[in-house]
Amino acid sequence: RKESEKSETIEKTIGELVHASEHGDEAVLASFQDAYQPVLDGMLETLGRLGIVFDRFTKESVFVTNGDVAKLMETLGALEINGVAENGAQYLDLGQRGLKGKTEFFYRRGDGSSLYATRDIAYHQWKWTKCNELINVLGEDHKLQAQQVGLTLEELGGRRPEVMFYSFIKLPEGKMSPRRGNVVFMDDLLEEAHAHAVEVLKERRPDLDPEAMATIAEAVGTSAVRFNIISVSPEKGFTFRWEDALSFEAGSAPFIMYSHTRACSIHRKVMETDADSSEITSMPPIPEATMPDGLVQLLRMLAVHDDRLAKVVREHRPNLYAEYMLQLSTAYNSFYRDCYIIDEGKVNPFYFAVSELARTTLREGMVGLGIVPLETM
Repeated sequence: RKESEKSETIEKTIGELVHASEHGDEAVLASFQDAYQPVLDGMLETLGRLGIVFDRFTKESVFVTNGDVAKLMETLGALEINGVAENGAQYLDLGQRGLKGKTEFFYRRGDGSSLYATRDIAYHQWKWTKCNELINVLGEDHKLQAQQVGLTLEELGGRRPEVMFYSFIKLPEGKMSPRRGNVVFMDDLLEEAHAHAVEVLKERRPDLDPEAMATIAEAVGTSAVRFNIISVSPEKGFTFRWEDALSFEAGSAPFIMYSHTRACSIHRKVMETDADSSEITSMPPIPEATMPDGLVQLLRMLAVHDDRLAKVVREHRPNLYAEYMLQLSTAYNSFYRDCYIIDEGKVNPFYFAVSELARTTLREGMVGLGIVPLETM
């Protein structure tokens, strides 16, 4: 009974705070920000290690205090599909617009305050004034809300955004569950990736000083984690395994990074051998002799780059570009094996031009995927 009374007291207090924030109580709004800011700062610090940054944040409270949400609820209340519950809460019967399952979309509480989804609709209306194309990236558990928001926007005469749903990441033991403690924390994963990268570098590059090793390890570790996630089709999901995320073999970010550093190494060697050859003003003529298989493979991959990228952008599937980058890296390694760019002290201008085109394409692709384009590792 005491627990029940305590819960009711907490719920009542929260309701009062929400109601006060809806009426622009600056003290309450400031207390909300004081509560969430440390959490947001911590998230941004972690995401920053992965090269993820945000141009801006828009507070949902803005649409409450400027009156947009109140106007929206008034408009929703006048719709023919509007309904009123016994406690005075208002909802839209989206079943009349084709929604299956849970058809009642509540947008106003019995005390007159708005719900999160209501503010989300106001936010979307504002966003449509800022752009011509709108893409939401959501977890698969937001599918119902995305449908509700989309249908409501259309009911109001607006457009619904495109939505990309990402499936949940699973562990070998099953689905991640914060409540059961069955999770992998990104900070722990990044630290583990860094440590693993250091051990690999100690074997491959024992000549590196501690500072250089730490820098390379951070780049390799964070790139490996990011690529492990982005290389999977959004709707497919995958089972998270440490050995896959931190793999340095084919199919991973370090594999792409190594191909790029190999191309950078070739560039430096050509500069040392014949600086004049490094200035490529036009593509040299294709040799008349039979072209090695590695060269043909690389040229084919470079030729389809723009078409592949256009498909990725058109279909909003970054995993396809990750796949392309792996294929390009494999092709470059075959080219490196079959074609001697520097032979007996002389630079082959055609081979070098192809290598340079591959180097810049690899670099730009890595930047696009969030992989750190190291020039040595």
